[in-house]
Amino acid sequence: MSTLEDFKKTWENKCQVSAKAYDQTALKNIIRSRTQKSMSVAMRYFWASFSLQILVYALLTHVIVKYGSDPETLIFGTGCILLFVPFTVMLMRKFKRMASTRPDESNSGSSLRSYVQQQYSLLHDFYTFKKWYEFLLIPLASAIGIFLTFKLYVPGGVFAYIPTAIVIFIVTLVSCALAIISENKKSFEQPLGELQKIIEEFKN
Repeated sequence: MSTLEDFKKTWENKCQVSAKAYDQTALKNIIRSRTQKSMSVAMRYFWASFSLQILVYALLTHVIVKYGSDPETLIFGTGCILLFVPFTVMLMRKFKRMASTRPDESNSGSSLRSYVQQQYSLLHDFYTFKKWYEFLLIPLASAIGIFLTFKLYVPGGVFAYIPTAIVIFIVTLVSCALAIISENKKSFEQPLGELQKIIEEFKN
């Protein structure tokens, strides 16, 4: 009878250990899924932003090649390209690291926590850079774009239509600001908030 009782207790202990291991595996899979979901939102921003910057470079290069004989057009066109270069470089560096970062094969809790914290840090660093750099980039790029458009396609250039140019500049800034606020909330603040929740759950 005692042998049967011992066998029963041994079986129950094995079941508890197995259930605990299953719970840990399930929890880690959930954390992986939540982290990847948050990062996929940010990666969609990367591809959209990268495509837009390629378009900007292509348009400005076309202007420089076609109208570069004019020193003013050459200077402003080249200057606008140089404005975008630091943003593109930072975008490529941070998102390349995000895409290549993986948790260790051990799949341990500390490995997953380190993975989530690293992704949070990379995304947060780029978001901080993005917010500050756009304060410089958007007004200057908008002003140069309006100046070149008037110079190339409107007789008399921007100085012949200063009030109109100012209105267009203000409308452009307001439109960009609204778009950026919406973009930041969807592509950065929400994913960062979700990653922060996961990190807090590890701590708890």
